[in-house]
Amino acid sequence: MDLKSESGRQTDPGDDTRRSLLRHMLVARGVDEEAIRLQKQGALDLWPSCQGQEAAQVGSALAVGQIPTVFPSYREHAVALLRGVAPDELFAQWAGRTFCGWDPRRLRFFPYTMVLAAQTLHAVGYSIGQRLQGREDFVVVYIGDGATSEGDMSEAMNLAAVESASVLFICQNNGWAISKPTEEQMRTSLAERARGFGIESARIPGQDPETVFSACTLAAARVRGERAPYLVEILVGRIQGHSTADAQEVYRSLDDIERTRAADPVPAYSARLSGQGVVDTAWLDAVDAEVRELREQLIKEYAG
Repeated sequence: MDLKSESGRQTDPGDDTRRSLLRHMLVARGVDEEAIRLQKQGALDLWPSCQGQEAAQVGSALAVGQIPTVFPSYREHAVALLRGVAPDELFAQWAGRTFCGWDPRRLRFFPYTMVLAAQTLHAVGYSIGQRLQGREDFVVVYIGDGATSEGDMSEAMNLAAVESASVLFICQNNGWAISKPTEEQMRTSLAERARGFGIESARIPGQDPETVFSACTLAAARVRGERAPYLVEILVGRIQGHSTADAQEVYRSLDDIERTRAADPVPAYSARLSGQGVVDTAWLDAVDAEVRELREQLIKEYAG
């Protein structure tokens, strides 16, 4: 798929969208950092960080908009926040206070799924159900590279292809299924495998939110227009361990970890927009104040 245009469709984000991309990335990073700190203090039972994947999550979520129903896995914190899940609602499930802290139907954002790839079948079934009821909504499902090794993923892709289900599969491939590297999981890319099931696909880098936004805008348009599934494989970096219970230094070289941290998409995109004059110091200070207020509220709620 041509990431720049398809049939002349414009996909490059304007400056307002670029500022929105950065703002949501900064908010997600601040909330994620506070979650890790609170988990270390015992306020949360567990936290799977999304650090390094903010560009992929925010770019894709802004591209598809608020109408499609989203089925996440368990690391889509930036998507959740963008969809309207409040930080304290997000933390509630990781503190063991509730099964799901938000209203899934109102936000069109379903509960996190800890069982790998189970949400892919939920998404395909939901899409088919929508079609049978005469609704035009399409469905977005997020998975990680490890989940693609599960049988549910193959069943979901096959069913989606055979039934022409309006599902956009978004895989964030961070290179690690907990401690197993991608090269030990698969011999072909997920995008290639999807085509084997009869699903059109694209494989893109995930460090630049604008690239992700453009690719997912085109993918969403394809799903809407053709009423058929599509898969986008986004190559991202995982800065933290698989979760706060994981010591990634045991199985991952320090050089690899440092390279991933050096490619952190959040400061890179902030510096880029600052250098281009899209945002200034006053704008960044305002977002920083917003993030500080969110963190202070979470501290009062969970560490008070």
